Amino acid sequence: MRYLLKKWIRAGIFCTGLLFFAGSDLTAEAGDIESMENQSSNLKNELDNVNQELLDIGNDIADVEDKIEETTGEIEKTREQLAIAKHSESQQYEELKLRIKYMYENDNISMLEVLVSAESMNDFLNKVDFIQNVSEYDRNKLEEFRTLRKNIADQEQHLVDEKESQVKLQKELDTRQSELKAKADSMSVDLATLRNRIKELRAEEARRAAEEARKAAEEARRQEEEQARKKEEAAEEKKQSDKTTETSAPAKSDSSDKSSSDKKTSSNKGSYDMPSGGGVLTKKKGVNYYNGHRETYYSQKVLPGHGLKIPGRHVASDGTIRDSDGYICVASSDYPKGTVVKTSLGPGKVYDSGCASGTIDLYTDW
Repeated sequence: MRYLLKKWIRAGIFCTGLLFFAGSDLTAEAGDIESMENQSSNLKNELDNVNQELLDIGNDIADVEDKIEETTGEIEKTREQLAIAKHSESQQYEELKLRIKYMYENDNISMLEVLVSAESMNDFLNKVDFIQNVSEYDRNKLEEFRTLRKNIADQEQHLVDEKESQVKLQKELDTRQSELKAKADSMSVDLATLRNRIKELRAEEARRAAEEARKAAEEARRQEEEQARKKEEAAEEKKQSDKTTETSAPAKSDSSDKSSSDKKTSSNKGSYDMPSGGGVLTKKKGVNYYNGHRETYYSQKVLPGHGLKIPGRHVASDGTIRDSDGYICVASSDYPKGTVVKTSLGPGKVYDSGCASGTIDLYTDW
C-alpha cells in the first residue's frame, strides 16, 4: 500500500506538470521550430512515462485480483471448516447428554452402585477415577470444540475483512487507471497537434525558401538581361559616337608646343555644331549611356564652379562648358583630373569629381 501511494503521488505530480507543459507547448511562437521540436521530444518522453505508469498499475490490479480470488477461496475453506467444527461440537454435546441421561436415569445401575460394587479399595479408586475421567473428557472435548469453532469464526472474519480491503484497493487502482488513461489520451492529442504544427511550419519554411530561391533566380536573370541590354545600347552609342566625333571634334592647334594628337583647339570659340541622334546627351534627355558609361550633366547656372580653374573657360554653341583647347569640362570619379575621355558630345577633360562610379558628368550652361 505504501509503495502504491508513492506511485500515485508521483504520477499525480507528473501529470499536473504535464498539463501545464502541454498548454505552454501549444502557445509556442510559430517561428521557433527548434524549440517546438524540443518540446515535442519532452512531451513524448513524458507520455512514455505515463504509459509505463499505466502498465505498472495494470500489473498491480492483476495482483490484487489474484489475491482477492485466493482470499475468496480461503474464506470458502474456512466456512467449510467452521461448519464441520460446529457439527462436531453439536455431536459431542449430544453424546454427552446421552451419557448423563444414561447414568442418571438407568434404573438397573447407578453411579453409587458402581462404586459400592467395588471389590477392593483399589477397585473403588479406579472406578472413581474412571467416572471423573469420563466427565473431564466430556468437558474438555466440548471446550475444545467450542475453542476451535471460535478460532475458525475469527479466521473467517479476518479473511472477510482482508477481502474487503483488497476489493477497496482494486477500486482505487481502477479509478487511478482510468485517470491516467484519460491523461495519456489527452497528451497524445496534444503531441499530435504539436507535431502537425511543426510539420506545417516546416512546410511553410520550405515554401518560403523555394520562393526566395525563385526570386533570386529571377533577379539574376533580370540583371543578366539588363547587362545585355546595356551592352547593346553601349554598342549602338559607340556607333553613333563614331559618326558624331568627326563633326564635333575641335580642330588641332597650330601652336608648336601643342602638337599632341589629344590636344584639340577651336580657332573660333562658340562655333561648335551640336551632334544629333538617339545616342547623344541633351538637356531634355538628361541621362545617356555612351561608350560603356552613364552620362549626365550639371549646369553652371546652379553650380558656378569658379574653383575648378578651367583655362579659357567658355560656353560652346551646343551649350557645353569648354576649356581653351575645346575640351568639354567633365566630372568623373573613375579618372584622374586632366584625363581626356570620350563623350557623346565630343572629347572631354576631367576637371572635377564627386559623381557616382561609372558616371561622367558634363558641365553645361543648360
